[in-house]
Amino acid sequence: MLCIDANIILRYILEDHTELSPKAKDIISENIVETPIEVLCEVVFVLTRIYNIARKDIADTLLDFYESTNCILPHREAVIKGIEYFGNQNLDFVDCLLAGYYETENTAIQTFDTKLEKLLEIIAKTKD
Repeated sequence: MLCIDANIILRYILEDHTELSPKAKDIISENIVETPIEVLCEVVFVLTRIYNIARKDIADTLLDFYESTNCILPHREAVIKGIEYFGNQNLDFVDCLLAGYYETENTAIQTFDTKLEKLLEIIAKTKD
């Protein structure tokens, strides 16, 4: 198994480099690869801050990426839920991941962030 970095994912999904994008596609399609959550955070940061891509588009692209590739993603269900929240909420990506852990893994979350707390309260009501 290979651990891939943000550059490989970015070249794969953006298809913006004539040499590196095809190499990224080969790496991902010909191997079992893993994306550490830290790498995913970097991908989201770059797509948001450098490329100015809309949150919903980032979420849709990442969801498609993880659905259509053999990429292993730690805490997959929680992270997928976090990506979905990122596309639909105005919260930082890490806060969305925490909400995903809360919803899917029943992880207790303690926060001073009022926006995250509101989302956690909404999730709690749907769990009851």
